[in-house]
Amino acid sequence: MNNSQSAITLDMRGEICPTPLIKAMEAMKGAEKGQSIDMITDFLPAILTVSNAALKEGWNINVELIAEKEWIVRLIPLANKT
Repeated sequence: MNNSQSAITLDMRGEICPTPLIKAMEAMKGAEKGQSIDMITDFLPAILTVSNAALKEGWNINVELIAEKEWIVRLIPLANKT
């Protein structure tokens, strides 16, 4: 794995479900080994929906408030995730 590997960034501001979930699932399937995914959203329900799906797929989750009503949902692959 290349430690300088960039995260996949999904800017989902202005999008409501199911679009953030669909895009996150596509990104998880297409991510290279060790590559994380940063989803920016302003739709609170997307945090729960995407987080639940990612956990089921074996990803760790970190949610950070970056502005008023705006979050980064960081999906981090487990060490053994391919």
